[in-house]
Parts: sequence; structure tokens; C-alpha cells
Amino acid sequence: MRFLYLFLWFAFQYSFRLYFRKIKIINPSDYFFGRTIFVSNHQGSFMDPLIIASQRKPVVFFMTRSDVFTKLTRPILWAVHMLPIYRQRDGVDTKEKNAKIFEKTNQVLFRKRNILIFGEGFTDDRIQRRLHPIKKGPARIGFSALEYCKWEKEIFIQGLGVNYTDFNLRGSDVLIAAGTKIRLNDFREEFEENSAKAITEVTRILEADMRTLVTDVHDPELADIHEDLMMLTRKGMHPTCFDRRLSIEHRWKYSIKLAVWINSLDQDQINALKALGVKLNQYKTELTLMNLSEQERYLSKSNTWSVSSKFLRFVCLFPFFLLGAVHAGPTYLLIKRWVETKFKRPVFWGSTKKVTSIFASFFINIPLLFVLPCVLPWSVELNWTFSISYFLCVGLFAQAFLLGLRDLATINRYRKVNSLDLSGLHRSHEELIAEIRHALPQL
Repeated sequence: MRFLYLFLWFAFQYSFRLYFRKIKIINPSDYFFGRTIFVSNHQGSFMDPLIIASQRKPVVFFMTRSDVFTKLTRPILWAVHMLPIYRQRDGVDTKEKNAKIFEKTNQVLFRKRNILIFGEGFTDDRIQRRLHPIKKGPARIGFSALEYCKWEKEIFIQGLGVNYTDFNLRGSDVLIAAGTKIRLNDFREEFEENSAKAITEVTRILEADMRTLVTDVHDPELADIHEDLMMLTRKGMHPTCFDRRLSIEHRWKYSIKLAVWINSLDQDQINALKALGVKLNQYKTELTLMNLSEQERYLSKSNTWSVSSKFLRFVCLFPFFLLGAVHAGPTYLLIKRWVETKFKRPVFWGSTKKVTSIFASFFINIPLLFVLPCVLPWSVELNWTFSISYFLCVGLFAQAFLLGLRDLATINRYRKVNSLDLSGLHRSHEELIAEIRHALPQL
């Protein structure tokens, strides 16, 4: 394991626990080193490799799109276990260039290391809970490694499903589910008889298994309706509208069941669901015209804003809020503005902010480790102990700062929403819920 990979592993272990409200791992792997090709969906762009590598035990080498490898970035990407993969959409001779990359992946797997590859090959511009067809590259890499080691080593391929509520939203949830391990050695006879057929068969098995690990709505239009239904029922993986008594695993299972039901509908039922989708859009338009979110409407209806507790928390954490404002406030605000201005695709926002903020905060605050021991009045040992502890708490101070900003925003929104007449909106919601209950089975 290279030093930069190890450093980032610890950094993201720490920072993701602050960024996400809950992180759940289903079917975790109990080993650091193995010969497994992990194949994941690719919903969250840069966030996906970071969350998978830092929150699961296996040490992995990432297969990364080739266009990010330049003379400047190549040494850095090498240090964090990244290997280039060439795609047809990049306009290069993929067969020749990937043949050289397969030589490296053969060696990686032979040395009992794992590989992580994103089987869909690209990321949508926004969250859509669906799985695109899985490419054949992972199976080719596995069989190439088996030929390299003369079938003497066991090599596996295993699907991963990364399920975010919203990867761009701080305080959201994420669940990572691992599927069934496929032992590629079991396909030796089929591969030697017809390699293309064996690769296709393994890819088919892998894709079928991965579709059980993620919410997979086949029709993109129905995927949006699926999201709205989760928002209104408050049972699924919606990032803000959900019953907090339900576990993230329960919400993930509900989301999958709802998607399976939608995929099973016949054309008449689909037309009826799309008609319901029109009403859902009309309701969301009502919310937009009133400058409200569905969660704010719900909080107003149920009178569960908890403004007093949020104000009390802000007061109690105020000293740490100030420390966070000093150590992380300007950095966070500048990075937020820069990312949201320069990156046109919002899918890159959350992960880019996180990576940039970690490095920026580290280098901006690292002088504390050398300045504080020189100015503190205690013994050398105590000065250094305090300085290191304080430096390690900068992330917590930043969390207090961001939490304080959110509490202040909630209090401000409460005042505004509380002054509105929402009776008509509540009636629209009740009518819509009645239609949803009639249309949906008891999932």
C-alpha cells in the first residue's frame, strides 16, 4: 500500500463520517488483500471510489478514465493506486492501449491485490436510480489474469451497489451493498472453448446480481416518478423526506421493491402511473411557487421544526462554531463558490468540494503543529500533545461551523414558512397521498 493511498484512507475514513449522517455496509469483505475485481455502479462520480475504498476493508487499485492521466497528474494518480482504462468514447485505439494496461492488472491480481472498476463506464448528470448495462471489461481483466497465472490462482469478480440518498448533500446517507462473489476459475472450460461467450456469460451473471444491489428503474421518466413517490410516502431513499424511525437498510429495501414493482407494470398501468406523475409535477410546481420544499411543508404541518433545540445546540456549540469559522470557514466558502462556478455538471460538486477541502484545510492548518508548541506555556511534551490534538480536531470544528450555519438557516426558514398560509397546499398533499395509496401496492 503506497503512502498517499494510506494517508487518504485515514483522511476519508474521518471526513466521510462527518459528511454523511449514516454509512451502512451490507455483506462486508473481511480481508485487505485478495484477488477480487470489484465492479460498482457509478452514480456519484469522484465520490464513488473514495467512499468504497475508505469504508470497506479491501485495498484496491482503481481503473480510471485515461483522459485524467497527464504528465502532471500521473505520479499523483500512481501514488493513490490508479490505473488508466481506455474507452471507445475517448476516440483512441482501445484494444492496443488496454492490452498494455492488462499487463499491469495481471500483475496486480497476481500479487494478491484487488481491483475496483466502474462497470457502467460513465456517470449521469444527476441522480437517477437505475443501472446502465455493465461493460465486458471487468470479465476480460479477470480472464486475462487467469491466463497470466496459468489458472493456478483463484480470481473472483464481485458486484458492488453504492446507494446514496444524495451525494451532494451533507448529512445525507449512503449504503454500500456487496453481491455474490463469482469464481472465474469455474468458467475455465467455457473460456477455453469460446472466450467471447464465457466473457458475455460472466458479465450477464454479474449484471443480474448488481441489479439486486441498487434501485434500478428501467425507464428514466419513471425513475423521476419513483423519486417523487419516495418523497411523498417518506419511506425510501429520498435525502430529506423520510421517516427517521426507519433504518437506512429498510429504506434501501423499500426503494428497490418500489422499483421492481414499477418495472413489472404493463403499458396501461404505466400510462396510469405517468398520469399520476403529472399530478406529482403539479404539486411540486405549487411548492416552487411558494418557495417551499416538501420537507418544510411537512415540518410545518406536523409542527416538528425543533427550533428551540436547534437554537440551544447553536448556543452550546458557538465556541466551536467560531473556531470552525476561523480554520475552515473562508476555505469552505471559496471552494464552494469555485466548484459551483467552474463545474457545469452538479454530479461532480460534492466529491470535488470534499477532496479539495481536505487538502486545502490540511495545508492551511498544518502550521499550527509547528507554531503552537513554540507559544504554549507548558512543558514540551504537553505543548506537542495539545497541538496535535487541536490539529486533529480541526475537522470537528469545521463540522460545528457547517452545522451552525444549517441551524441558523433552519431557524430563518421557520420564521418565513410560519408566516405563510399553507392550508391549500396541505389539502393538495392529502389528495395526492390518497391517490398514491390507491395506486401503490402495500410495499
